Amino acid sequence: MPGRVYWALHGHRWVKAKARRLVLRLNINTLDKEDAQQLEANAIGQVELVLQEAIPAAPFTQARQLGSLILVDTASNATAGAALVN
Repeated sequence: MPGRVYWALHGHRWVKAKARRLVLRLNINTLDKEDAQQLEANAIGQVELVLQEAIPAAPFTQARQLGSLILVDTASNATAGAALVN
């Protein structure tokens, strides 16, 4: 996961995003925060993204439209995940 490049859809705008590092994975059974090297399908985690261009963003809790992204795999064009700005 770290180092991979995705398309990020923010509103109606597409920008390239690179996963800088995986900070943690949330264990949904215990709600513990765990170290992780990758996220499996449907996993919840915290990831640092670097965007190719600046976007108008705000924490999701303050502005839903500005605080959410859809991540798309650049090779397959399949949805890779959703992201919430913290």
